[in-house]
Formats: sequence, structure tokens, C-alpha cells
Amino acid sequence: MKTYKEKNQKDHLLFNFTFQETFPFDPPFVRLVYPMIKGGFVMKGGALCMELLTKQGWSSVYCIESVILQIASMLVKGKARIDFQAPSTYSLQQAKQSFNYLSKMHEKVGWKQDKKGEG
Repeated sequence: MKTYKEKNQKDHLLFNFTFQETFPFDPPFVRLVYPMIKGGFVMKGGALCMELLTKQGWSSVYCIESVILQIASMLVKGKARIDFQAPSTYSLQQAKQSFNYLSKMHEKVGWKQDKKGEG
């Protein structure tokens, strides 16, 4: 983050949470806006590969604070690193496409972790 702050005068990750009218019964759509990240289960467009954010993994008892903690944990577990070579922000349209694709794929194959426990 120190290098990111020096280059961009920003010292944070910016996430966008979109809530449907059916919240808290349906999960929010969450995406990373900036910076671009390598690893950390962040997909094209800033979509997050996280069961918790799908209809199957969501529970109406989750609070947003716990969701934020889970996202932070996922980034650490996935060894997220800022990609200084990439463009500066992700696109909302690409995030939605990536998330929809990932959700459908995981509906078929499940969300089990690999043998190393990394995904």
C-alpha cells in the first residue's frame, strides 16, 4: 500500500456494494473498483469469487461488517497484490459478467477447496 500511495495518492481499496430491494434476503453485489489486484480471488472486472456473496451462500443474518471482514480475509488468504502494470480501475459490466459466470460454474461443481486449501 505504501508504493500505491506514493504513485496514486491513495491508501485504500475501494469496493462498491450494490443492494437490491430484497436485501437482506438476497446478497449485495460487491466488486472491487480499484486498485487492480492479482490473486486474492479477485476476478475480471473486480468481481469477487466468494460463495458468501451468492444466493446459495448468503444468509439474511449476515451483517455488512462481517462481510467486509470475510472479504479482507479472502484477500489475505489469496495473497492479493496490487497490479501496478494494469489499468487503474475495473468495469462494473465486466464484474457482473465475471460474477455471473463464476456463480453458474460453482453451482455445477461446488465451492470445495483444493487439496492445499487455497481455493
